Amino acid sequence: MITIEQAQSIITALPIEFDTHDFIECFSRNFEREYVEIIHSQIDSNCGIFKSAHAEIGRFLSKNKSALNIKKDGIENSRNIKGYDSPNQGWEKEI
Repeated sequence: MITIEQAQSIITALPIEFDTHDFIECFSRNFEREYVEIIHSQIDSNCGIFKSAHAEIGRFLSKNKSALNIKKDGIENSRNIKGYDSPNQGWEKEI
């Protein structure tokens, strides 16, 4: 799973406004092993391995938004890790 410290390091590298897809892309590059472990934990999912894993990452951000100093900023469509647009949560850093 993702630690608060890992998430903070990713969020620091992202612009003030970002979305969950941005976070996932950066997380998968910087913490490949942890990302693969999250993917693997959803291997038996009935609604898609990547979709379930990415939803878990989104829930982590939502659950820890105060600790990460971020707030929700609406739903956005953006390119996901598979290369097509899909809706996801937008975020804004609280400065």
